[in-house]
Amino acid sequence: MKSNVTTGKGDSGQTRALDGTQFEKCHPMMEALGTLDTLRTHTALLRLQLQEKYPEETRQIKFLLFLLHTYFLIGTTISDPQMRKPEWHRGEITTKHLQRLESEQQHLEEDLTLPHSFIVSATNPIAAQADITASTARAFERRFVAFCQSTPEFQHPTCLAYINRISDYFFILARQLEKGLHQPVDYSTLEHD
Repeated sequence: MKSNVTTGKGDSGQTRALDGTQFEKCHPMMEALGTLDTLRTHTALLRLQLQEKYPEETRQIKFLLFLLHTYFLIGTTISDPQMRKPEWHRGEITTKHLQRLESEQQHLEEDLTLPHSFIVSATNPIAAQADITASTARAFERRFVAFCQSTPEFQHPTCLAYINRISDYFFILARQLEKGLHQPVDYSTLEHD
């Protein structure tokens, strides 16, 4: 039986972008898209964990679903930078998306008191997943910037600002999920007896 997923076309180390252009799988575009996919899966896992542990957090559960959908807008923008397949584009990241992201972060920060030092570790598994997602968002941002540098005609400053804010949101969400129990850096633990 023929697979609906496996085509064998990528066996040579190349793949096609949405616009039909063929690239090496290590091309900055593919690196960015792959890291975006990793961000999507971590975000989806965090959303499921939040639904299970804190079902009353409906605002953040809905917002994570919103983020997941915006990742597809970003992926389409990256995969077809010349807009050769406009029928596949369902929109692009705008200032409205950016404002909503910033608003959600501000909402989380309203009642949050952070320690005045770096966080060394999350204090529970769901906050740790939020930290992993924040770290993945930072990795995606780096790959996105590398892609932008490799494609000078690709100019999406609002999308870049949006991507930059994603990791901040997840960091703040992680701290909110710690419910006031933070583990700041304590260099005294490095002292030997």
